[in-house]
Amino acid sequence: MYSLQIQKLIVQKDLLDNPIDKIKLLQQAIQIADAHQDVEWAVELRLELIDQEISTVQRHFSLEALSWIIGIYEQDNALIDENDFLWLYIWVLHIIMHDPDISASQRDTIVADFSKRFQRNGYSLQRLHEEYFLLYNYFGIQDKAQDYQNLIRQAPADDMARCTGCSQNMQVEYCLNFGDVEKAKVEAHEILNRKLVCDDCDLPDRTLARLSTALTKQNKLAEAKSFFEQGMQELARKNFPEDAFEWAIEFAYYLSKTNNAQAWEFIETHYPKYEPHRFLRYQMAIMMLGILKNTPSEKIKVQFPDWVPFFQNTAVYDKAALETAYYQEAKAIGQKMATREGLPAIAAHLDQQIAAF
Repeated sequence: MYSLQIQKLIVQKDLLDNPIDKIKLLQQAIQIADAHQDVEWAVELRLELIDQEISTVQRHFSLEALSWIIGIYEQDNALIDENDFLWLYIWVLHIIMHDPDISASQRDTIVADFSKRFQRNGYSLQRLHEEYFLLYNYFGIQDKAQDYQNLIRQAPADDMARCTGCSQNMQVEYCLNFGDVEKAKVEAHEILNRKLVCDDCDLPDRTLARLSTALTKQNKLAEAKSFFEQGMQELARKNFPEDAFEWAIEFAYYLSKTNNAQAWEFIETHYPKYEPHRFLRYQMAIMMLGILKNTPSEKIKVQFPDWVPFFQNTAVYDKAALETAYYQEAKAIGQKMATREGLPAIAAHLDQQIAAF
């Protein structure tokens, strides 16, 4: 009887479009499986829960779900093939590397476990090196980013490797982060020509957003326009998924210099309806500070979702108050990341980015 209940929830889940709504039904199904000690169902449902959370702006359940699965595997490795969850372990590794609320000791424990499981199954540590690269590259710590870039190149590619397009986009973002826009355009050539496309990694849209922002910062608005327009077409094709806001907000930055009112319309329409994870809030805060810097009005009419800490029913905000709210939030997150990594350069990243706007 309980198995039928689970199957009905799965059917209901498959009729939904929003992954957060799907997760709610999966959680109900997991509770039923756990109550009846049905490990097979419980593992399968948790694997799908992690897979669904990848398509959201939230990071609430994946680490706990994977930890449970690993615990079951350690009790009886006949219940699940370790390879069945290693791919999703890459995703969970990305979460813990970018979560300011994960301590250094927690991070190191998970990294050690990740490394052990990948190596004993015959995989290289390329994906681990990539996570360190992504972290240091984002915060502009070039020497460490280069070190991990070298380790990535030295590690043999295997079935867990990123696709060619995703790897190429990492190189594009490296060039952009360290000021070589012209080289970035060369590196992006095959992505922009759609020879290297990956919907899972949001290519070419993510690349278009990064190039649009880099050129907008340089006030090369005519050149940025083509990347903006192509990127908006890609977003429309995908029906503006909420989890794309990490980079889609960069198109609002372009608009903030070319049509400021339209930038705020974009933000009002596409701002995440659900509260995002903390690292995304850091990224969003930085881009919002850039948009605010280009906004001439001292009063801004915009409808934010009610999860934002500065929410007002009037939908009218003081520009200065928004700048303070975003700055303070980003500063707190950046400082926490800097403390965890023991790198003051991470704490300096916020002010460097604001200056670049």
